[in-house]
Amino acid sequence: MPTTSLPSFSQLRAFVALCDHQHFGEAATALGVSQPSLSQAITALEKRVDGELVERTTRRVLVTPLGQALLPYAREAVLAAESFNEAVTNQGAALAGTLRLGIIPTLAPYLVPLVLDGLARELPLLHPELREMVTGDLLDLLGQGRLDAAIISTDVDLRRSTAIPMYDEPLVALVPAAHPWAGRDDVVTAELDGQRLLLLDEGNCLRDQTLALCQRYGANPPAAVATTLSTVVQMVSNGVGVTVIPEGAVGLLSGRGYAVVRFAAPVPTRRIGLVHRSSSSRGADFARLAEILTALARRAGLPGATDTPA
Repeated sequence: MPTTSLPSFSQLRAFVALCDHQHFGEAATALGVSQPSLSQAITALEKRVDGELVERTTRRVLVTPLGQALLPYAREAVLAAESFNEAVTNQGAALAGTLRLGIIPTLAPYLVPLVLDGLARELPLLHPELREMVTGDLLDLLGQGRLDAAIISTDVDLRRSTAIPMYDEPLVALVPAAHPWAGRDDVVTAELDGQRLLLLDEGNCLRDQTLALCQRYGANPPAAVATTLSTVVQMVSNGVGVTVIPEGAVGLLSGRGYAVVRFAAPVPTRRIGLVHRSSSSRGADFARLAEILTALARRAGLPGATDTPA
């Protein structure tokens, strides 16, 4: 039978890390402990619950049904303990030290320079460690406690995260230079339905936002063609089709063969925001950080940053 005594924090943390990494060596490295110590913590926890939490294989670790059932509670306990420690550590030292900050790939090329340069001036005691990943992966790491916050397009299921709005970035269409739309600033989103629409691969939020603009696909179903925006732009330049990009990315485009087309009002946008775990004790700090990031974007003239989100 399971014991009535409570599991220790080290046991729960070991279990959560092992489930996240699914490898004893990687989990031990992430926790800064030896593999034998990690294995002992898992074994002790399994004795407490009177059941096998993970299945050991020669290469990876598989989480058992019992482990899957108990993992959310273990993760919540670990995050709560870390939030407590975080609150103690940051007393009187708001926005100082290391900040693990994620950012989506379609935003990173033109926002990361502002983050690195601007935060160094505005918050000299803060040391951001940036991770560029697609939205789903960022939210996973955030929920696992492996990121502190992330800058994303918040028009998605945020799971157990809280979003602080920053600004609404307009979307524009990119078409081949000889396309009939070239030079237009009054394209209606419904017109996309008759075009060969090129998309980023699954997992990228810009793909989902682009699909949301289309009402019906007709004879030209959208095609996922690349993992990076630069590749999609090259395909547009070669006449393969049209695509939708954030207006902030226009300033980074180089070469010829394409034209930027703007939509009629109401212009489609994506909401940019800073997200953090809802359980975090640093909500006020993150709100201030979002204000600073928005001000940096406004000063740099990023599209949409001069307007306040509704």
